Amino acid sequence: MSGLAIEAATAHVEVLVRDDDGNSVAHEIEEVGHGHTRRLTPLVARALATAGVEARALRWIAADLGPGSFTGVRVGLATARGFALASGATLLGASSLASLAVNAAVKRALLVPLVPGGARDAYAGFFRTDAEGRARLLAAPRVGPLEDVLAAITESRAVSGVQRVRFVGPGAARWRDALELAYPGSTEGAHRFEGLSAADLADAARAGLGPAAGLPARGEETRPLYVRSAQAEERVRHRALAAHPVTLRPFTEADVPAAVEVERAVFSDPWPANFFLGELRQPLVHARVAERDGHMAGYAVAWLGAGAGHLGNLAVIEGERRRGVARALVRELLETARARRVESLTLEVRVSNDAAQALYRVHGFRLAGVRRGYYRDTGEDALVMEWRAGA
Repeated sequence: MSGLAIEAATAHVEVLVRDDDGNSVAHEIEEVGHGHTRRLTPLVARALATAGVEARALRWIAADLGPGSFTGVRVGLATARGFALASGATLLGASSLASLAVNAAVKRALLVPLVPGGARDAYAGFFRTDAEGRARLLAAPRVGPLEDVLAAITESRAVSGVQRVRFVGPGAARWRDALELAYPGSTEGAHRFEGLSAADLADAARAGLGPAAGLPARGEETRPLYVRSAQAEERVRHRALAAHPVTLRPFTEADVPAAVEVERAVFSDPWPANFFLGELRQPLVHARVAERDGHMAGYAVAWLGAGAGHLGNLAVIEGERRRGVARALVRELLETARARRVESLTLEVRVSNDAAQALYRVHGFRLAGVRRGYYRDTGEDALVMEWRAGA
């Protein structure tokens, strides 16, 4: 099955064409700077011409989903979608961080792919590798100055079960001296220091490893992984939501049928009605419904006991995500926990649930452990995150 891989997440752009046997038959590389819009389509056309492959003969097209340059990711994915639409090819995607990790062949390590995110910042991924070099996602990616990334590595290392740290990718080349000072020997091998690879992208996108390795689930829509939102987008969202605030109220038995419908739509392992009914009758339960314009937007169910608590379920309907619903539910939960003198609050979250991890982190939750293979549908690990009063 002939295919095309478009690696355009940074200024280092690669276009690769493979034949039906998986052999590379054309490989174009160019440092385009900020010229993704102008240069990418000609590079693809040249690669196809060199390979002697017509666009309509392509059976798969892989694009880098990011993180990296906002422009590069968007142009690369839009170009891949255009060619897929015209040819009928299957559109595949993989993040730049997962592409680096699953192809690095590093054994028994906390593997940290690094991609530059502007002049000062780095995008960092967090994976743990086994004795065979297989990479599994450990936690959501982070972006920030190198000192913030190093702090995140300290936290991730504590729960990873391994002591060795290895850095790969073009960001590791940029900050090699500082990384070696922090973790001697951590940049050995210099994997992909020259830039991201279309070959790695193609291999990762077609591997079928799924969320446990930080890759899209089979059939999942190819959506960009930006890690941080554009400031203009956030300003527009906040203005739009101000006119329609979220309100919170107690979760009652009358809400169970609607919650069960949300569970089925949101989770692969939904809570049944009898579980909700049983928990709502427990004396230590803290259960709240979030509403917007009189309609259920989400809910949270937690248990707050003597000094400790646990958030068991937080759900937001799809149309209300990234609109302040989860934030309001978590904020009220923590206010109640403080009022009841709860010292510690824990939760489990999928390692692939970047948005939830970012939300909890903003509210003071930190990594506390890993439950391996916790989610049976994908084989993903669960991260245990913990909030501590006064921390």
